[in-house]
Amino acid sequence: MTYKMNKKLKYLAAIIITLIFALILQYIPVWNLKTSDMKVMQGQYVDVYYQSGDDKGAKEVYNLLESTAKEIRDKLQYTNKNKTKMYIYKEQKSLHIRKAGFITLLFAPSWYIGDNKKDVALMVSPYAKLSSHNHDSILSAAPHELIHTINYQINPKLSYWLDNGVAGYLSKQTPPKDLLQMAKIPSFKDTKIENEIKFGNINGYGYSYLYVGYLDKTYGWDKVVRLVKGESYSTVFSKSEEDIYNDWVKYLRGNISEVLS
Repeated sequence: MTYKMNKKLKYLAAIIITLIFALILQYIPVWNLKTSDMKVMQGQYVDVYYQSGDDKGAKEVYNLLESTAKEIRDKLQYTNKNKTKMYIYKEQKSLHIRKAGFITLLFAPSWYIGDNKKDVALMVSPYAKLSSHNHDSILSAAPHELIHTINYQINPKLSYWLDNGVAGYLSKQTPPKDLLQMAKIPSFKDTKIENEIKFGNINGYGYSYLYVGYLDKTYGWDKVVRLVKGESYSTVFSKSEEDIYNDWVKYLRGNISEVLS
């Protein structure tokens, strides 16, 4: 092997080692949701992990989840005894990097305040200083994230559209009454989006709430639960998913005040 070839191989090896090290560094926070200063409040339905100095915010989240979890579980016909772990971070950037690593600091939107990783929930503290949210809007996200963890355990393949619609609807995160004037109704293709940023950009959270509200008022909650459990639209409604979507759009344009009531 020539000296020149050997030098190129060493250079390539150095690049590969550097990339591997960068990837490991990037994902360290993803693997460890618990910060070194975290404490825990343990309840019947949730264990809330929170950072030192955030006792007040954590207590509010804990009390809200403990008081609403049973009703949520009953609505979703969820009987598993497993508790949900909720991790609360004092700063939004801490949430962002624990979702998908340090790279998320480059593109995570300001409205992003909570998420779930399968059966574990993450959110920022109600007392975090954010431009896109206040104390009450952050606190209202706690049941939403709890519902995601339950939905996942019921049906890990549940669509992002239905998952968020059910989470928003059961946690009573009512969208603004002028939503139709603010943003166009997502297309049927849009309801297949699985990326949270794209989903937020099409106002998927508000519209999926209205979709689930329509299903509940038109067909009954039991049929919504059947969808959550994984039954097909044709089995539950004797209609295709696209037919149900088209019916919803027609209904929504003439009855949004009823759906939001």
